[in-house]
Amino acid sequence: MATRLLLQANCEKLLEQYQANMIAVKELQFTLIEDVLPSLETELALDSEQIAWAKQWLEDTQTMFQLLRRENFTRSFAMESIRKNLSWRLKNLWPPEPEVPLSRVHFLPSDVRDPFRRPIIVIRAVGFKVSSGTYIPLLIRAMEEFRLRLKALNDPADQRSPALQYIVVFDVKDLSVQNLSVDLISWILRDLVPRFPGMLAAVFIVNSSWAHSGMWNIAKRVLPAPAVSRIFFSSQKELAAYFTPSSLPKDYGGSLPHLYTLASTSAAAGSSSSSSDFRAPIVSAISPTYLSPTSLLNPFFGYPALSSHGYPSLHHGRRRKRDLLGTLAILFWLRWRRPITTCLWLVTLMFVGRMWFRKWLFHSAGLLKSWRESFS
Repeated sequence: MATRLLLQANCEKLLEQYQANMIAVKELQFTLIEDVLPSLETELALDSEQIAWAKQWLEDTQTMFQLLRRENFTRSFAMESIRKNLSWRLKNLWPPEPEVPLSRVHFLPSDVRDPFRRPIIVIRAVGFKVSSGTYIPLLIRAMEEFRLRLKALNDPADQRSPALQYIVVFDVKDLSVQNLSVDLISWILRDLVPRFPGMLAAVFIVNSSWAHSGMWNIAKRVLPAPAVSRIFFSSQKELAAYFTPSSLPKDYGGSLPHLYTLASTSAAAGSSSSSSDFRAPIVSAISPTYLSPTSLLNPFFGYPALSSHGYPSLHHGRRRKRDLLGTLAILFWLRWRRPITTCLWLVTLMFVGRMWFRKWLFHSAGLLKSWRESFS
């Protein structure tokens, strides 16, 4: 299934679940605030500031929905999970920090979305050259920053159709495989991600090398199938075909300003974890993106298409036989190019070998004739 169709199906299914279980989520929030929080107040001797901070988290409807969804909408299991999660948050996230240093994480402007209205994060990865434990507090704070920004985007929005997840562009150009910490990655997947469930709709990995692909081939054997299905290794062309140029910085083939410009603009506007507006100048003109006839993002496979605002259409307005024949020729070549190339090389070698052999025979005959004449 094409990437766009897969992500569209996932998005629609998630929103349907959100709308269908909204009453259950509201009832769960009421019980948590009225019954569970007072018991934790007594058990953990919480002060008024901690109570107010914990209540803000319990009032995050989208987060409570994701936690309930993770427990297959079983209320009793969700309540126990949320209670444990709240205790963990008080231990690891209290007191809250006003700003989190995320120099390699770039939140694109709030009005820049993917084709299904989900906000976009660009992460430029880097290896870990020191002890992994040094990064654990920063990673926890970073995930909380992601949650707070997502909540801020949804506060003024239509609550029947909120942005429940991020789309991540993960740039691994500066990530060396030798600097990866297996223990840290295991901790992220085992302990951190379950504390912030469901926030990532998809991860597009760009600027990867054969080493990254090789490591991914090993990692995907142990990861759950839903996680594997949301990770895509993409070229800049494939990235622009899904997002459209107006949704990507120039660093990745889009028409938005470079990442450093977006970051400086956000900083000048006073962006922080408590801010609800992360806007920056964008380019409003949207030029159609050409989709190759063989692109997996092209719903008219076999025929060239144009994508504008994320909605493809036939390039020539109709399905032309010449386009289909050209695509079949390309597919034939892609399928049989190795044996065809091998045969051509063999024919060439045979021809060259034959010419060399004939030349050698003539040369040998001349030497033999000269040898005989010398003894006559």
